[in-house]
Amino acid sequence: MLAVGAGGAVASHVTTVDPTAVPPGYLATHNDVAGIEIDSFARVVKHGRADVTIRHFVFGPNAATGWHTHPGPAIVTVVSGTFSYQDAHANECRTRTYTAGQGFFDPGFGHVHRGIAGSSGAHLYTLWLSPTGAPNETIPEAARPECL
Repeated sequence: MLAVGAGGAVASHVTTVDPTAVPPGYLATHNDVAGIEIDSFARVVKHGRADVTIRHFVFGPNAATGWHTHPGPAIVTVVSGTFSYQDAHANECRTRTYTAGQGFFDPGFGHVHRGIAGSSGAHLYTLWLSPTGAPNETIPEAARPECL
């Protein structure tokens, strides 16, 4: 199980992978991600700057993140397995499931959600843009009442 609240957005505060250990080519996959909101990117970038974080997540079968938000937008690409994105929308709990080769966009800025791996687990790559100096890219939140 993964503790999503750990880790920071500033490169000097997180463990990084030696780039010589990563083979050349696509790091994950080339996915088409729909629903990207350009205004989320404009909102996070101040004076032409933002912190950028890319992480590889490995989830065991049926593992779930806690409910959380981000200080800026996130693009998630599913590399293997299935991963469900759960949030509240129009007073209903909705769950959208993505498989390898698919991805999704989270607008951040208080949009509360959680992720749930499928029965065989999941590998994801997530790219976040956060305001420069943000203490971390994940902010724990309470579960959405519609999803209890």
